[in-house]
Amino acid sequence: MTRAFGQAQRQALLITGLFVLVRLASSLFIGLGTDESYSTAIARDLHLSYFDHPPLHQWFAHAAGEAFGFGRWTRAPFLLLFAGSSWLMFRLTARLFSPAAGVWAVLALNLSVFFTLAAGEWVLPDGPLTFCELAAALCLARQLFARADEPDRPWLWWPATGLWLGLAALSKYQAATVGLGLALFLLSTPLGRRQLASPWPYVAGLVVLAVSSPVLVWNAQHDWISFAFQSGRGAPRRLAPLSVVIGLIGQIALLAPWVAVPLAWAGWRAIKAGPGQARSWFCLMAAAPTIVLFTALPLFGSKVLPHWPMPGWLMLFPVLGQALADSNRAWPARWAAASTVLLLLIWGLAGSDAATGWAKAALPRVFPKADPTAEAMDWSGLRAALAQRRLLHPAGQFVVSAEWNEAGKIDQALGGDMPVLVFSPDPREYAFRTGGRMFLGHDALIIGRDNTVREQLPLIAPHFAALTPAGEVVLGRGGQAELSLTVIVAHDLLTPYPLPAWAKGGR
Repeated sequence: MTRAFGQAQRQALLITGLFVLVRLASSLFIGLGTDESYSTAIARDLHLSYFDHPPLHQWFAHAAGEAFGFGRWTRAPFLLLFAGSSWLMFRLTARLFSPAAGVWAVLALNLSVFFTLAAGEWVLPDGPLTFCELAAALCLARQLFARADEPDRPWLWWPATGLWLGLAALSKYQAATVGLGLALFLLSTPLGRRQLASPWPYVAGLVVLAVSSPVLVWNAQHDWISFAFQSGRGAPRRLAPLSVVIGLIGQIALLAPWVAVPLAWAGWRAIKAGPGQARSWFCLMAAAPTIVLFTALPLFGSKVLPHWPMPGWLMLFPVLGQALADSNRAWPARWAAASTVLLLLIWGLAGSDAATGWAKAALPRVFPKADPTAEAMDWSGLRAALAQRRLLHPAGQFVVSAEWNEAGKIDQALGGDMPVLVFSPDPREYAFRTGGRMFLGHDALIIGRDNTVREQLPLIAPHFAALTPAGEVVLGRGGQAELSLTVIVAHDLLTPYPLPAWAKGGR
């Protein structure tokens, strides 16, 4: 057993290390996406929490930005976290099933598009959530499924579970549905109900509240706006059965079809086995609330993004690892080889396009409007273009954007040297940053995509004494012109742009 475990450890570490190298290489070619640029830009300011999400990924981005600069290397903590997540997946699956199952689970996790890229590389809350969710599950599994030679230490493993669930809650709000799933396992099995008869699960609950308190404090100070924003996105509106189908297709695409199909098959095996198989039932219950909730909500017209159920699917990888390890046929090896080749091929094509923008030029009929990786293009040429035109006067000057997502790109490109304000009814986190009143009488640069500025300028212009067009800045990759930004010099801010009602206590 020890020899088999040691061999499996080496295999899991080898898989993890190889995928880390691939992610490092892809980071050299794939620029910061829209959400990454926004997260990186607002992470310059440390707060207890933030408008869109809990703060943990912003804190990581801030630390990396201070160490390496607020550019692509803000991804460094997220690359390391997912290497840790892969190791935690191995340890969790090995404890629940077998070391061989752990190796398969690690491979399948790294073959999933969403987990290997969004959670594994990008500056998003999904990376910390994945790590903390797996750490919480492993601590709880250690308490519930201890081996005969392991001492019973509820005073250690229950508070540790609470610590990691609290950190998961500091990562993303889906931690609540994951925690609900773990509670469902406790309620639905004799093993779990015995645990509930002791005080330690309730101690763990208090630890969760204590660790996640920065989110609660910040929201209490800001009229619970973050909770209201996120819950409002999923509010029911009307019956829309087709939206469920569209949402499932989105989930399959994010997981990758070569992972989604066997993952669903493994989940079905766990359903048929039922609570009598406590270890697979543990995974199923941890997964079910997140998957069911965010798959069903679109039926009622709720706006649900396809990556929201991913923390649930994460907990089914151990049962997939078990199913692959237990198979005495040759197809798992063929599946692994084909899936790896397919993922690396797609990854390579996407990475090369992100670096050069070749896809639209080579396939104009397939991509008639925009290159598929255009959102990953850095706007780094903006600063040089503005400097060349002598438009940068940092002393007292600020930048106005009409969209929060464009503001993130602009803010990241300018390196935080000039304050960026969002003159929009939806400023997101920018509502809680530098206020407009301190810039009364100062000049600004209005910057944005041509169509954005054209549509929003009638609302922005009355706040300034005069406007002077300063032409366009054209950005692109591989010598191509892909993006045109309008630049306008705005003279003498007369009045601040009115913030939405929810942001009155902001800047």
